[in-house]
Amino acid sequence: MGKASITKTTTKTFNILQVELDMLTFDESFRRIRQNFRYTGFECYKCGRHFLDNEKISLIITDKGNKVVCHDCGSEIKQELEEE
Repeated sequence: MGKASITKTTTKTFNILQVELDMLTFDESFRRIRQNFRYTGFECYKCGRHFLDNEKISLIITDKGNKVVCHDCGSEIKQELEEE
C-alpha cells in the first residue's frame, strides 16, 4: 500500500492601517505577559527574525489585528504607507 499525504497552503493578506515605530521594548516583562497568547509576538511578523532582549519593536495595526515587527520592517512599511 502506498503512502498518502495532503499539503495545504494558506495565504492571508493584511491591510496595514498604521505603524508605530519603536513603541514597545522586548524584555522579560513582555515575554511574561505574552507567553500564553496564541500570537506571542516574540519574532518579527514580517521577516520572522527573533527579537533580542531590550530591542525596541514596532507595532503595526492591520485590518485583522495588531502585530509586532522589527524596527527595520516597521520603517519599510511606514515608508510604503507614506508613498501611497
